[in-house]
Amino acid sequence: MANFKTLTQLIDFQAQQFNNARALNFKENGQWRSFSNQQFCDDIFHFACGLKEIGVTKNQTLAICSYQNPIWLIVDFASILAGAVTVPIFDNISSENLIFEINDAKVAYFFTDNDAVLEQVRNYNPDIKIISYAAGKQGAVSFEEILEIGRQAAQQQKYNFADLVSATNPQDLATIIYTSGSTGKPKGVELTHQNLVSQIHDTAIFYRLEKEDVVLSFLPLAHIFERMVMMFYITQGVEVHFVDDVKNVGVFLREVQPNLMTTVPRVMEKVFARIKDNVENGSFFKKFLGQKAIKRALSKDVECPQNLLDKIFDVLVYKKFRAALGGKMRMMICGGAALSQDIERFYRNIGVALYCGYGMTECAPVLAANCPDHHKFGTVGKAFTSVKLKIAEDGELLASGSNIMRGYHNDAAKTAEVMKDGWIKTGDLAEIDADGFVKIIGRKKEVFKNANGKYVSPVVLEQKLMQNLGFLLGAVVIGEGRKFTSALLFPEFETLEKFKQKFNFKGDDVEFLQSKILQQFVEKNITILNSKLDHWEQIQKFHIATQPISIESGDITPSMKLKRAVLEKKYSEVIANFYAE
Repeated sequence: MANFKTLTQLIDFQAQQFNNARALNFKENGQWRSFSNQQFCDDIFHFACGLKEIGVTKNQTLAICSYQNPIWLIVDFASILAGAVTVPIFDNISSENLIFEINDAKVAYFFTDNDAVLEQVRNYNPDIKIISYAAGKQGAVSFEEILEIGRQAAQQQKYNFADLVSATNPQDLATIIYTSGSTGKPKGVELTHQNLVSQIHDTAIFYRLEKEDVVLSFLPLAHIFERMVMMFYITQGVEVHFVDDVKNVGVFLREVQPNLMTTVPRVMEKVFARIKDNVENGSFFKKFLGQKAIKRALSKDVECPQNLLDKIFDVLVYKKFRAALGGKMRMMICGGAALSQDIERFYRNIGVALYCGYGMTECAPVLAANCPDHHKFGTVGKAFTSVKLKIAEDGELLASGSNIMRGYHNDAAKTAEVMKDGWIKTGDLAEIDADGFVKIIGRKKEVFKNANGKYVSPVVLEQKLMQNLGFLLGAVVIGEGRKFTSALLFPEFETLEKFKQKFNFKGDDVEFLQSKILQQFVEKNITILNSKLDHWEQIQKFHIATQPISIESGDITPSMKLKRAVLEKKYSEVIANFYAE
């Protein structure tokens, strides 16, 4: 791979290196639409020219709030090629965080395909120039209009592609990415061209792709994980297909049959739950065989070779499990949050090469990852080539390297809190073994000490609750300074209908969540879970929420992490009742 040093050089590289007519693909009005490498490059150049024509200048900020597809990428790369700084914004962002990010980044231009967001931005600040993907939106110029303005300017030779590429330096600010804000206001992470390019080169060292590879993408490009990996895909000449709605991932897996995908734990948990559900609803023989196969996959040591039973399960059962991922998946890279060891073990044992990694937005984002050349179960792999890691005296993982952010936007104080002498504090407790593999113990601020001085890692318990119960969107385990451990359980309302059918329950969702039959089901599963825990970790009391939580309500981050502090405050009365006696 060429040693490009900026994202603008990357655009030129992919167009020169590859000639795939179906490099980037997405569905529009139910029909597949494809971009070749050259068309992708041409549209980026023309859109950049169009942006300059309507007044975009060096270092101005352009926000992108749109569903992920090649158009998103064209706007992103074109803005950067035009000298602007892009501000990716999650499509389902809360109104409060949307306004905060617009103000903090001093957004001058705003691209969106979301009518509701367009209306919010226009009403909030009429001075922001809005670019809409669809034509005919009042007070907005369309994507196609800017593309056409740019084509005409290029034909008149007002701009030269090579000049725009060379005008960018590795140290230039490329983007401001706002963190999820699980504790307080979002922080704007400033990432340079060098930060992102170093990650792309390191990813190429860890994961060797073939030009014939087919990738499925469904994660938001506003999230640094998918955005950086997408940049890597583009440099590898592979064929990428975008999912039009996260709810349709299963449909696209069957249609596209990809052999590579980046994912997050929540999706892997959902696929696992669907596999279990299908087994439970099968015929007597299929149910019996499926249950045995699942139990084996959840318990077998991943390092041990297959025995005869495993081979039988592979032919009769695991092959069908893999079909839930399209049937041709050769590699999946999982990040964004911690994946439970049970789920990781399950996928490895059914023959899916699942590689867990670790990082943070401030690090662009990957710090360590497992890969085909070196992987160890239960770890997040080894440090990326350009990354250095060490453990502080208090057990916190520290990182340095060319991928580390320039700092927090407009917040020198917070920057100084996490960065010192070239090292950034990750906020995670970790261990690094003799072979260089990193194991994350838990969040430094989230590992709590109970009233008896015993330490509890809530994340592990929350993962177990979600896995065992099957109907949860998330859980929050409580116990800091308390005499025992308790839990708040938050249902995923989309799955409740299936559960009501399972228990032959005829009432509405709230009645079901408050029903004796569900309480007994939860109690039974928590008792099983508690039997495998130390007594101070055991969950003594729980509460099943009857109101939905969402990103819009401010209870969940756009990357689907529960806001622990927000929910603890919201349910403070419930928590107080846990410990009233």
